[in-house]
Amino acid sequence: MEIAQQDMEKTNLLCYTGLMIEYKETRHTLQQKQISDLSLYSAGYEACAPGHHYGPIYRAYQLIHFILSGKGVLEIDGHTFQLGAGDAFLIPSGKIAYYAADAADPWCYTWINFLGINSQMYTYQLIASSPEPYILRGLDTQKYHALIEQILSLEGTATARYFKGNGLLLQVLGELFQDAGFDERYWGKNSVADETKFYLDVNYSEKLKLKEVAHNLGVHPNYLTRVFHEKYGVTPKQYLLNLKLQKACQLLRTTDLPVAVIAGSMGFDDGMAFSKLFKKTYSCAPSDYRRKEKAAP
Repeated sequence: MEIAQQDMEKTNLLCYTGLMIEYKETRHTLQQKQISDLSLYSAGYEACAPGHHYGPIYRAYQLIHFILSGKGVLEIDGHTFQLGAGDAFLIPSGKIAYYAADAADPWCYTWINFLGINSQMYTYQLIASSPEPYILRGLDTQKYHALIEQILSLEGTATARYFKGNGLLLQVLGELFQDAGFDERYWGKNSVADETKFYLDVNYSEKLKLKEVAHNLGVHPNYLTRVFHEKYGVTPKQYLLNLKLQKACQLLRTTDLPVAVIAGSMGFDDGMAFSKLFKKTYSCAPSDYRRKEKAAP
């Protein structure tokens, strides 16, 4: 698939190979997109080569991939999913993920990426609608392919393409919320302890403060701590630290990312503070932990 340079400039269309094509919205900056309610970042299509993989990596925007044919695997947040045609996988911003096409039957997928103040909430509402985290199954993915193809075919001025592209993004999300069976009557109706745990599970990589978490949930910090401890046996602060360290251990075992990068992805500004906490908890430095785990049979 060859596209003239003048056409790429006209349509924001990028052709990386004969098997991959992507549209990137360039009317507004990333900063402008982030402070909007919802804004298209990019959309695309790829017929992957056998074993083609991406990551581990985390991004600052939300991703949704719709699998049209073939098979592949997704690894995210300690979960591994085997996926095929009719499945979609969602990767929220800030989550480290790895995905790879099957070596014998590589997948072909289409995707859409978006940002905005409420974009993460919309993504987690979809995730909460499925029995499997990050995965929606049994979809008519060709329907989503048709909508995304319209984005890849956008024409007109930059402003016209901006509005058309965001309109198609809303159509994709509208169809997805309907197919996922999302029911807003039950969103956020769990107990304070469950809501707190979900909030921590989702945002563990951020620099969270108990007062801010309690404020977001509309309760007093002391009440939040008490009900959380009653249900889970630890304080929210200790639960969060344990969670960060567990995620860090996973990354040390499964990636070659520098310790400083792993510490930063867990919300630690100071790599030394992270290493000190890690050593206090596991009686060894992060680098020693990695060597021992990778040397184990």
